[in-house]
Amino acid sequence: MPIFNREALQARANGLNAFNGIQLVLVRLAPPAAILEVHFFNSVDLPEIVAAVTAHPEKARDIFSISGGRRVVAGSAVGQVQVTAIAATADPQVLELTVQPIGDYSVYTLAVYFIDPVQDISLMDPLFSEISLKFRPGCFSADCSPDWPKPPKPFDEPLIDYLNKDYESIRHTLMAAMGDRVPGWRPTSEADLDQVILELFSAASDELSDYQDRVMAEAYLGTARKRVTLARHARLMDYHIHQGNQASTWIALELPVANNLELKAGLRVMTGGVEQNAQAVVFIAKASQVVDTRLNRLSLYTWSGAIPSLAAGATTADVKLNVAGMLQATEVQDLMRSGSVSRLLVQEWMNPATGRPIDADSRKRQILRLLPGKNGATAMFDPVTGEAFIRVVWQDEDKLRFPYCFAVDCATVIVSDVSLFHGNLLQVYHGALRSFVFREPGQTLGVNEYHFERPEQWGAFCRLPEEPLAYVETAPGGEEIPRSTLEVTVAAPAEDVWGEKISLIHSDNSTPGGRAFVVETDENLRSIVRFGNGENGLALPDQAVVTCSYQAGFGPDGNIGADTLAFLDPSTLIDGATDTLVPGQAACWNPFAATNGRAPEPPAQIIRRAPEAYRFRQLRAVTLKDYVKRAEELPEVSRAAASYAWTGSWRTVRIAIDPRGATTISDSLRLKLMRHLDAVRLIGEDIEIRSPLFVPLEIHVALCAGSDYWPEDLRFLLEQEFSTGFTADGRLAFFNPDLWTFGQAIHASQILGRVQAIEGVEHVISLNMKRWTEPGTGSAELLNVRPNEIVLVNSDPDRMEEGYIAFDIQGGRR
Repeated sequence: MPIFNREALQARANGLNAFNGIQLVLVRLAPPAAILEVHFFNSVDLPEIVAAVTAHPEKARDIFSISGGRRVVAGSAVGQVQVTAIAATADPQVLELTVQPIGDYSVYTLAVYFIDPVQDISLMDPLFSEISLKFRPGCFSADCSPDWPKPPKPFDEPLIDYLNKDYESIRHTLMAAMGDRVPGWRPTSEADLDQVILELFSAASDELSDYQDRVMAEAYLGTARKRVTLARHARLMDYHIHQGNQASTWIALELPVANNLELKAGLRVMTGGVEQNAQAVVFIAKASQVVDTRLNRLSLYTWSGAIPSLAAGATTADVKLNVAGMLQATEVQDLMRSGSVSRLLVQEWMNPATGRPIDADSRKRQILRLLPGKNGATAMFDPVTGEAFIRVVWQDEDKLRFPYCFAVDCATVIVSDVSLFHGNLLQVYHGALRSFVFREPGQTLGVNEYHFERPEQWGAFCRLPEEPLAYVETAPGGEEIPRSTLEVTVAAPAEDVWGEKISLIHSDNSTPGGRAFVVETDENLRSIVRFGNGENGLALPDQAVVTCSYQAGFGPDGNIGADTLAFLDPSTLIDGATDTLVPGQAACWNPFAATNGRAPEPPAQIIRRAPEAYRFRQLRAVTLKDYVKRAEELPEVSRAAASYAWTGSWRTVRIAIDPRGATTISDSLRLKLMRHLDAVRLIGEDIEIRSPLFVPLEIHVALCAGSDYWPEDLRFLLEQEFSTGFTADGRLAFFNPDLWTFGQAIHASQILGRVQAIEGVEHVISLNMKRWTEPGTGSAELLNVRPNEIVLVNSDPDRMEEGYIAFDIQGGRR
């Protein structure tokens, strides 16, 4: 079979000039005949052919001859496949041939032979005078089946077991192959050259085999071992692996200088002195803080000994400065109102019973958040003694958990400062400060400077030194995106701050939206900083100078006990006004242990949790039930109820919240709820957070007391049992807010059961309950409330409109 040069063949067809040839044939079946539509390269001699056949029809099979066939053979004899008629078409380069009978599915050859009567030569180019065809519908060539090349004879390959993938099995395979191919070869000493080469090849193959296995394993979450790969797999299911986080705590400062002072960010406190830096655990203050030496120690103003203590649950106190004067108190008041001093620490320093510091209760320490603005601090003076003091008020959530004694009247002397307030508080975070500069490859480097890398397939990236990069605190569980302590500035030539993102997929190459980087930390706690490639994220400019500042430290290493951060680095104590070292010796301590330092989430936990994370928590709210479930995730929410409302333009989801342990929603809880719900709401729906609609009830219970019980004592037990607090044995009282929620009906049997359980009650005479001020006699069996309502029975004589339960006790001792 000849092999044609298609380009040369087409060039010959375009230059036929006075000659002609068959270009292609289309077969159409019209039983009992077949129509062959023959396309020529040009129209030369076609009219003459038609005229010759018209004059002498028998010449049709002479000009167009057909050969071939298996079951139905082509030829000029009767009954053989042959051309019986020729017809011209509208296209001057196409003729239609009628062929009878129809051939089989084998290959036939159509040939055209037409001689010029003047020159006695063929007018058809011999190269294009024949064409193969098949009488097969839909097949327009001689070969309608796939081209299956004949396979060559297999090579004689060595017998190799490709399951041998470790060093010993590969070495055995190579030695067996040597024995087969080299006659007389035998393994000898390990020091021989052939043995050394075999072992080198075995070791290299072992490493390549392991690398292939590891690469294939990284393609699946269940077998991946690289932490970066696990993080990327988990993100596909909306699960963010926990990278661990640094520990944090509060420190209290006492500075021996006058007036206020600014401590800039970067203040270092340690568990050991400066000379022991290598072994010390270092904590850093991230923000600047204004401190005032007048807030070193604040005593309780006792009003001439009339108020020496504060009870548990207190939310206000009168504090006295260590310097006298109303002017001093007013200046400190202004610091508190402005927010420069927003917290106070109350701490017991001596045991009130013994007067010794060593016996002080270490549990009696608490951070108190002052109310903002004028509500948090007020400078006052005692008109009797003329002493100035400041009345401070803190939030209800921070009410004192223990009673605190501040002064003890002993037999001979009054011991003061048993407990103290401290106002110079600063939050510090575990990890040493690091700062490195990265330059373009090829540039000269200085101290703490490195080159960043520019691979062709990715954007530029910086390899941080091999020490753990600290991450800020985020809740484990896969919902929160991890954030590192890294701050990146890029100078090219102007200096800009770039932001951290979890992925660059949704980043563009614009200047404002593309200035982003990604931090990836591997299983060895080594981190790289990746930048965009110009499509996903802005590419790092040429000749850029990248500065990476961060804290370095392993999370659990920062978990330390209370009173261990006792050393200040004097080089980081900076006076904000003069930028000079603060004179004197400063004291500090951490009143609370640092316990929130966490290690990175282990791989086994990631593999187990990530596939089920999307089922455990739905990150969208479609139905009202979804909104309710989302709101009840917050620990401050006891129950929630949701309903739709139409505003006239769009739909609003109204969510009523029953706060835990309270009846009103605080501003902080409302803001937290709005952020929590807005992250999952449907586009086009507004969210409206409402306080619960309380329904005050009026309940009357008539009962008969036993003859051995005083009605007054029994009434006290009944009122305690049906209060909003707790009973004497620690149970939740019947109308405690945590026992009642939206749409919860109240049954008479519930009240009767609690009444009958009290010792001294002989039997209940009658029970009636209704909504407060509701007309009618009410119900003796069941009182229903709507889905957004909560029953309210406070039984406060001063506020009867908040519901009450009245007991008519008959009988008993008189």
